[in-house]
Order: sequence, then structure tokens, then C-alpha cells
Amino acid sequence: MSETVGAEGWTIVHQARQKHYDDRFYGQFLGTREGRIGGAEWVVGRLYNGKSADDGFRDGEWAYSRRFQSPNSTDSADAALKAYVEMSYDTFVWDRIFEQRAGEAIDRHLAGPEVDGAPKLSAGWSESDAGHRVPAAGSTISLPFHEAKYYLLQFLRSTELGAKAHLTRGITLDRHQAVDLVTKATGPVRFEYGYNTYWLAAEES
Repeated sequence: MSETVGAEGWTIVHQARQKHYDDRFYGQFLGTREGRIGGAEWVVGRLYNGKSADDGFRDGEWAYSRRFQSPNSTDSADAALKAYVEMSYDTFVWDRIFEQRAGEAIDRHLAGPEVDGAPKLSAGWSESDAGHRVPAAGSTISLPFHEAKYYLLQFLRSTELGAKAHLTRGITLDRHQAVDLVTKATGPVRFEYGYNTYWLAAEES
């Protein structure tokens, strides 16, 4: 989902809304825009309570919101996602895969839309040094460029704990640098994040 609401120009990255037992609809949204001090700014907002699934926004306004912006836009997105999940308990939209779906929506937004003529690449990751055992790894087939970027962002998100990046601080890229490298990539890339290696690669001819 990607739409702009209100005069402030927020792009809605994810929203959820459903009817509660009191016969009213509750919901929330996650949005982003270019920050006024540089980097992306994120907002977590609560939709208006109403009698319809479609009346959560009123003239581009919302009932409650929190905004997140720091020098590292990835930190802002991560903080917004945490707050968004916490809010989901109060708006009655939480389920066991809520955080996963919201994270996927963020990564889809960061990967950007497909561009005609962009190269096809595969996305992948592997433990950089697994010792004497076969390293854990994952990869995709060759995909449209921005789809491959999306899957690489997903790999970064799902393997973050195992990458143990806090143990390699100052040696490899940090999370913000890794995400930034992927989102700005215009072709194949390969980098170390924590104890893992990640890449976008072209098919060998």
C-alpha cells in the first residue's frame, strides 16, 4: 500500500482496521515522509474509531500520532515499528504475524517501485565463517531488481539476531549502513553485516 494523506504528505506504508466487539471499527497506520532535517521521518497514528471500515481518516487527519526521526533513518523506522506493534494491542488489530507483516511493508516501501529496464538480480546471505560446519544461508532466484532488493532487506531483518552485529561494531557495516546500501543500490552489491555476508548478484553467463 502506498498513498498520500493530508496536507503534510505522509505516505501510508501499512494500516490495519477491524471491527471490535462493541460494533465499532478501530485501527492504526504507519507512514513516512522526507524529514525536515534530512532522512526519513516516520509516524505511527491511530485511526478514528467509527462505524465503518473506511472512515478512519477524516480529511487526512488522525486521532493520535507519534513521530520518529533521528540522524539514522533506519533507527527511526525500527523505533516506529516497535511503537506500531505496541499500539496494535490498544486498537485490537494485533495478531501473531502483525509485526512480520508490518516489517514486510516497510521493506517493500524501502525497496521502491520497479523501474523499466532495471537489471534482474538474485538476493542472498550466508554466514561468513561457520567453522567446520556448512554455513546457514538463503538465496532467491533471479528477480526483478526492486523485488530482489526487497528480499535482501527481508534477509537483513530476519537474520539480524544471528548476525550478532553488536560483536563486530566498527568492523562491518552497522544496520543503518547496510539498509542504506541496499536501498541506494543500482546494481550488484556484496557486504558484511555482523557475522554474515549479504549480496545482490547477477546471473553468471
